[in-house]
Amino acid sequence: MKLKNFVLAFIFLSFAAVTGVQAQFENITGSINGRVMSIGGRGIRRATVNVINLTTLETQTRVTNDFGYFKFNNLPILDLYLVTVSSKRYTFTFSNQLVQFMGTEHNTLFTSDD
Repeated sequence: MKLKNFVLAFIFLSFAAVTGVQAQFENITGSINGRVMSIGGRGIRRATVNVINLTTLETQTRVTNDFGYFKFNNLPILDLYLVTVSSKRYTFTFSNQLVQFMGTEHNTLFTSDD
């Protein structure tokens, strides 16, 4: 009986500790930024970049600037994100990337096939 009580107490305290850590980080946000480039290294302007929060299913869209750069701000760092790119003129074999924050900023790069 004592072992059972010990195990239950351990599970409860472990859950409380994890919940406390998550509560400390739930208001911290980060950014995903990056660049979309041609295979020759030039920035691709007007490419569409989407970020889907896989926790909430919220989607945000940005269009790259003249040099191929994009940025998404104020993203909760505890969530998992799918970043996708598309362009009318270029194709991308690797058009999707999963992002999980290791800090408050994540840099990503997409390179076209042509």
